[in-house]
Amino acid sequence: MLFKNDQAARAQHQAVRENAGWYRWTHDLVEVTGKDAERFLDRLFVGAITKTPAGRSKYTTMLNEEGRIIDDTIVMHMDQDRYWVSTLYAPQFLRWAERHRSGYDISCADITAQVDMYAVQGPKSLAVMDTMLDRSVDDLKRFAVMDAVLDGAAVKIHRSGFTGELGYEVYCRIEDTKAVEAAIRRACDAAGAPELTILEVYVRSLPVEKGFALRQDMYGLTPYECGLEWSVNLEKDFIGRDALIKAREEGPRYRLVGLEYLAESYEDIAQREIVYRYGVPCGFVRTAIYGYTVEKNIGFAVIEAEKAVLGEQVTVGENASPAVITEKNWL
Repeated sequence: MLFKNDQAARAQHQAVRENAGWYRWTHDLVEVTGKDAERFLDRLFVGAITKTPAGRSKYTTMLNEEGRIIDDTIVMHMDQDRYWVSTLYAPQFLRWAERHRSGYDISCADITAQVDMYAVQGPKSLAVMDTMLDRSVDDLKRFAVMDAVLDGAAVKIHRSGFTGELGYEVYCRIEDTKAVEAAIRRACDAAGAPELTILEVYVRSLPVEKGFALRQDMYGLTPYECGLEWSVNLEKDFIGRDALIKAREEGPRYRLVGLEYLAESYEDIAQREIVYRYGVPCGFVRTAIYGYTVEKNIGFAVIEAEKAVLGEQVTVGENASPAVITEKNWL
């Protein structure tokens, strides 16, 4: 939990919003290779992997046969017939891939232990990156990947992040971790960009303000119920497509919405706490956190679609903590 008066968390949060900050990245990595890698991943995900050229990446979701989200990932096209899937749940992804790989000439491997990952995030992150790499990132587009050298180590630079700010991810071989981390620390220290040491700052407080949800927030919902209709390509086949089309025609049963908690503290609110409208259950909480930019207790909730009325006041939990339904983006 993060609270309004947590000065350490506030300082790290504000550094990323106003300057820059860095942290060791937290995702797993699965490498998918083989002559059918593109076609296989295009089958697994709702986004068009076939339209993602080498050196680019795509945010997308993976559905079950009922058209409901079981994971959200970044798929990076690293080279011909080679992709990296950035996920929080590599073992689950590998089991799902194994279940559906029949007829595809592919290999899948969890390479998380072989690759270390760092993130440099914030409006001044570009300037920080340019001081430590052998080449500039000035022209690197969002969701693009390039090769570079950092303190003698070969690295991959991916322009992406989970903070809602300009940002970059640095991938290196695990044997180069010590040198790469030291170089990142030196460059960031020189720019007054601190290391983020509080997990909830970069996994929850910063992303939630921008409306970025985790897989656990969206799990079991359709992309349409999460506001991710823009990510769905119905012109191709993918697992869950028919069920998703039917769900779209029937309309959403639920909505992933924002909640602003009106009490001074949200410490009595837990994940899956029941949300009430006029005393009748209408949904449940997915997350609650303090946003140091917006100066509010905020979070996500899953609400029955017809009751997810923006601006409507609801109560949360047995203590009837007051809250207001909002858009899930505060910036």
